[in-house]
This record gives sequence, structure tokens and C-alpha cells, in this order.
Amino acid sequence: MRLLAAVLCLTSVFASAQDSVFPTKEEKKMARIIEQQLVTTEVKAFLKAKMKLHSKDMRDLVLAVATLKYDEAKRYAQGIANSPRLTEENVPAPAFKVLQDNLRKDANAVIAACDKKSPEELSVAFDSMIATCMSCHNAYLVPMREQKKVEKGEKPAAK
Repeated sequence: MRLLAAVLCLTSVFASAQDSVFPTKEEKKMARIIEQQLVTTEVKAFLKAKMKLHSKDMRDLVLAVATLKYDEAKRYAQGIANSPRLTEENVPAPAFKVLQDNLRKDANAVIAACDKKSPEELSVAFDSMIATCMSCHNAYLVPMREQKKVEKGEKPAAK
């Protein structure tokens, strides 16, 4: 129990020392909503399958990191790092490639921290990975959800 409390304290210290997990104005400028006419049916299916796998791996990774189960955390991070990626010509928006590359880099940092069995490095690497996930979701997933609401005649969320 004390170990878990120590990890949570370390995580909060490292998280507060980092920049915000939300994208900067420059990142928002670089990102844009995926243009529907540029996304083929194949790319949509690929992204849906990829995000479904990421979702499961991330749920399991969160628990493994929080409980410092390094071997499990490494396995889930490897699943994310080694997942198939969109090729340059299939990337639906310019910032998507950057975020896709950052996610792989962050997952590899989680793997390295697990190899060292270093809770401090794992906390930093995992925080960075979560920030990348949130940046991508903020740039793409949230606007797509809002667009679907508008198309259904629902009121979009207030900003």
C-alpha cells in the first residue's frame, strides 16, 4: 500500500512539473479535423480497428503502470508501439503523422522504463504517452463527436 501511495505521489509530482497535456496554440493550428472526403473507407476501417486495440491496451497499461507490474506494462506498451501505422499517403491530416510518431516514441520510452524497473522513469514516460493520446483525441476525436452532434441536430458542447 505504501508503494502505491509513493507511486501516486511521484506521478503527481512529475505531472505537475510537465507542461499541460492539452495542445498548445501551435499544435491546435497544426491539427485539423479529418476531412471526410480525404478518408477512404479502408482508412476509416483501419483507424477504427487500431483505436479499438489501443483502447484495450491502454486500459490494461494504466492498471499495470499503477501497480508497477513492469512485465505486463511492457507487454501492453509493446502492443501500442508495434501496432500498424498509416502510411504517409494515407495519413488523413498533417498532424496525425506527428502524433502517430510521438505515440510510438512514448510507448518505447515506457518499455525502456519497464526494462529498468524504474518507477520514476515509468511515471515520466507514461505521463508523456497520455499527453500524446489526449492531444490526438482533442485534435480529432472531440471535433468528430461534435460534428456528429450537429449532424443529428443536437447542440454541441460549450467551449
